[in-house]
Amino acid sequence: MITPTVPESVPHEQGEVPVEVVLRELDPGILDLSARAVFVPVRHHSPACARMVLQLARELKPAVILIEGPSDFNERIHEVFLPHRLPIAVYTYVRSESIRRGAYYPFCVYSPEWQALQVARELDIPVRFIDLPWAEMVKTEDETAASHLYADGELRASDFITALCERVGVEGFDALWDTLFEIDPDLPVPVLLERCHRFCYQARVLDRHVPEQDLRREAFMAQQVRKALEEFPGQALVVTGGFHSSALHRLVNEDGASSAESSNVPLRMGEGERGGAGEASDPQPPTPDPQLPSPTTGIALTPYSYERLDSLTGYDAGMPNPGFYHQVWENRAKPRAKSPAATHRKLLAEVVRELRKRGQRFSTADLIAVETTAQALASIRAHEEVWRADLIDGILGALVKDELEQGLPHPFLQAVYAVFRGGERGALAEGSLLPPLVHDVRGLLKEHDLEPASRERTVELTLTSPADLIRSRILHQLGGLAIPGYDRIAGTDFAARTDLSRYEEQWRIRWSPEFEAGCIESAVYGPSLLDAAAARLRERADAIERNAEQGARLLLEARLMGLEALTPEFQARLVELIREDGGFLGVTGALGHLVYLYRYDEIFGATGDRATGELLVEAWSRGLWLLESLGRPQEEGTALLNGIRALVQTWEACGESCGETLALGREELLGVLQRLAGDDAQSPLLRGGATGALWTLGETDPETILSGIRYCAQPDRLGDYLTGLFVLARETIQRHQELVVTVDALLMAYSDDQYLEALPALRLAFSYFTPREKHYLARTLLEALGITSSEPLTDLQVDVNTAARALSLEAGVFRMVELYGLRG
Repeated sequence: MITPTVPESVPHEQGEVPVEVVLRELDPGILDLSARAVFVPVRHHSPACARMVLQLARELKPAVILIEGPSDFNERIHEVFLPHRLPIAVYTYVRSESIRRGAYYPFCVYSPEWQALQVARELDIPVRFIDLPWAEMVKTEDETAASHLYADGELRASDFITALCERVGVEGFDALWDTLFEIDPDLPVPVLLERCHRFCYQARVLDRHVPEQDLRREAFMAQQVRKALEEFPGQALVVTGGFHSSALHRLVNEDGASSAESSNVPLRMGEGERGGAGEASDPQPPTPDPQLPSPTTGIALTPYSYERLDSLTGYDAGMPNPGFYHQVWENRAKPRAKSPAATHRKLLAEVVRELRKRGQRFSTADLIAVETTAQALASIRAHEEVWRADLIDGILGALVKDELEQGLPHPFLQAVYAVFRGGERGALAEGSLLPPLVHDVRGLLKEHDLEPASRERTVELTLTSPADLIRSRILHQLGGLAIPGYDRIAGTDFAARTDLSRYEEQWRIRWSPEFEAGCIESAVYGPSLLDAAAARLRERADAIERNAEQGARLLLEARLMGLEALTPEFQARLVELIREDGGFLGVTGALGHLVYLYRYDEIFGATGDRATGELLVEAWSRGLWLLESLGRPQEEGTALLNGIRALVQTWEACGESCGETLALGREELLGVLQRLAGDDAQSPLLRGGATGALWTLGETDPETILSGIRYCAQPDRLGDYLTGLFVLARETIQRHQELVVTVDALLMAYSDDQYLEALPALRLAFSYFTPREKHYLARTLLEALGITSSEPLTDLQVDVNTAARALSLEAGVFRMVELYGLRG
């Protein structure tokens, strides 16, 4: 087993210049187990650290155990001793008009903090959390700070870790930690304690910066330790993240001096030497502003899961593959008579079952090869037993026969990581105090027969029924908070405005293990479902930047949730977004939602709403201005045509011709369209769209359209012009025979190559007609050409692409025949 000590200097390469990380001397007093305060440095969710905490507590039998955890939970700390199913977390949140933030302190069976709680109960020792309350942290915290307060990002980022990985010969922080602390099951606790202290101390003092939040937390925790030492005459066992231990030891043992380590520590030789400890005065909490309302705080236990705890899925404070370390903990908690191979063999058996469940097949010889390879790798790496990386590499080497592609998952690896992650999901015991939101949600679900059950069911709602409309609003509020177990699967889509002939919805309701956690963690938004849904919607609105369409969708969602009281606030926000949005598509996209609410809404009571009408006028005017400001867009497409159509449809639905009094200026609309249609420098697509819009409004004639078609008669322009024309006025060509004949004459005048060049755009243009309309156009053309027949038109015997390729081949053959003078 490799058991490296921390050297006085560690070579480290940065770029091409070899340099040295100069180590600092650890205060030996921190290793004194007879001191009044014994500091136990831990990595959160480390089985080795959990074992160290247990053994030290049982040997020392301190007067009190102090744990890095939310001190504002101390009055309810008895709740952690209820018969919960792990993992669980303490969830703490702050809610005010300006901020809504939540944070987690997760516990699993092998978390040192959890074992500290359990051993305190076993030995009947008082136990307290000592961390700064979350409400105090967020007063100065930036929005990007971690919401997991057992994060170990500070340790991972140190130059010391990088250099030590090179010295030990491992790749990455997790492998280094395993090598130094986890793999050897017989590492004596005194050695483990000293090694952990030295490791965490060097990682801290050689770091470039100690976050301000950590300095404030440490000042508070040191104060709590001093209070406990005054209250209890014996020893205090202080269990905190190793990054904090050395700072707490100094703060507590400097006779009440309020000092904290400076973050300005030189990292390498040649950067200057520092004398003394490099201290700075304690950060002081900010003085509250008496003009601002006090924030609402809350704290509660919540279920957690190994999927959320896994560092490989984004959690920044956990060990990778928590299921692996769970199995390590369970095996090492049993008598040592059991084989040290028990962990990897049990996990390998689980991997086999998972692979077979996924339909993967392999032989007994393959399994023997995995075992042999993993054992050989463990031996080469000097591991006392087959470890996580050994087993993964053994499976890769023995079972994965083909080359792994970058970014693509392999079924064997997926099964391995699923087993190593573990499937444990927490559940709270009866008697846990829950936030008011949870009780409100449960009451509403029970009252309206929407409770989740173990068996999935589908709920069908008719929104014209008052009772069903209330149920729909509750379901949309749950959806807005992303509460698991409630999914809309069918029905009227008010955002896309499809199937508006019936106002119905279908929801799938099923029990989810994350349901209770979702409700608890949504308490950061409010004490009731209605309040929480409104706050979450406000948060989403504040996050939108210069996108009027997204803002209009939120206005629609507010109506779906029954949050009519919120709509004036959203309307004011939407005015800002419309004025800020410089995108034609975003503004005209908002028009569709606003026209529906103002003109056609029969469910939510928004029809004719004055504020919605003012929004509609704002978006319409902004859209006209942006249309004329487009110039010649670099990227064209039918989306721009849909924007023009939205402007026209807004006038048709809400203009003066409909008896509305909204200030939608027809002359303004016509002026923009006429300038766009007459601009020779404009793209054929937009010229055709503007001409079609004028036709729809009754402001142009067939001759003008014919002139436009002839002007854009080139093969690379005709299809685009017709696309714009048909999107905005698809009935135009159907009503006027001369348009069909003109288009036919232009096409017949093309050479084969010109026709093939024009064909893709022409196919797109005519795709806007239904099969019946295309049949009518063909009949119209034949009649205009004097071709009459009672026989039905025959379809092509091949698909269109094959016909186009055949035409291209035929044209090439004719060119060759003409080239050699073989054609008569």
